[in-house]
Amino acid sequence: MLKSKFAQSFAFSALALAVAVPASAAVIEGFDVSDAAVSAEGNSFGLWTNSLNATGEYHYSIQTGTTFLRSDDGTATFTGSATNPNGVGAIFDLTFTGFTDSYSPVKTGGSEDTSDWNFYTGLTADSKITVDGVDYFAQLVGAPDNIGTMPVFQYGTGANDKTEDFGGSVWLDMYSAEGEALFGDAHWDINFDLASNPDLIPDEPGPGVDVPAPATLGLLALGVAALRLSRRKQA
Repeated sequence: MLKSKFAQSFAFSALALAVAVPASAAVIEGFDVSDAAVSAEGNSFGLWTNSLNATGEYHYSIQTGTTFLRSDDGTATFTGSATNPNGVGAIFDLTFTGFTDSYSPVKTGGSEDTSDWNFYTGLTADSKITVDGVDYFAQLVGAPDNIGTMPVFQYGTGANDKTEDFGGSVWLDMYSAEGEALFGDAHWDINFDLASNPDLIPDEPGPGVDVPAPATLGLLALGVAALRLSRRKQA
């Protein structure tokens, strides 16, 4: 009888843990990222590092393989690389948070029609751009105090701020690893085109479907087995 009660208690505990463990976020949309435009002087508008003058050049061209992936938990990743004309490399490792389909103010250099635009209003603390091997940590311009008074990450038709194509744009304040603000008011700028790429969405889990993590599935199976064993002994 004691063993039966223990088995039943263990079963319910395992089931409770399985339910309590949050499901992993699923990628619901994937895009290839490319440069938005090139100026008359031949400068790329992909990444602009403003006052960080790496070997005499502030402009970086976004490289093939850079992606923008949206997940169903309201986050998105922007990862990949860019290179300036002098061969200095930059690596994007940005995770945006706070998805919303409505926000103001916006940047309207590409278009004033914001009907299909969406936005992200935050960045995780570990978001960074690494230039020539040095990590520069990123936050939205003026965050957190100026959210609602300054543009955030925007994407849609004409949202890249340089062309009327489908793309996006964001202004960033940069910080050292110790949290020291860098470059004063000289924010960094990313402008980009987006091309939908369904191949970037994993087959498992499917788009918009939350599937328990493997550890959760193990707990669930263990709990069900223990519960069956308990009931079999009681019969």
